[in-house]
Amino acid sequence: MITIEDANNEKYYINPKQVIYVKERIHSGKLMYKIMMSNGEALMTSNEHGAKCIIASIKSRKDI
Repeated sequence: MITIEDANNEKYYINPKQVIYVKERIHSGKLMYKIMMSNGEALMTSNEHGAKCIIASIKSRKDI
């Protein structure tokens, strides 16, 4: 489980296996990450560490 805070400072505990993709983009001059979940929910966060942990988890699954 990885903890991510969204743009409203709400905490989410995310199972990386439920993430479809992570999109990095600039929003209002700030680096943001859009995390798309398998249930259709999308989270916007500036938590770079959490987003990178999810990306690393997805990449490690792909190598198996």
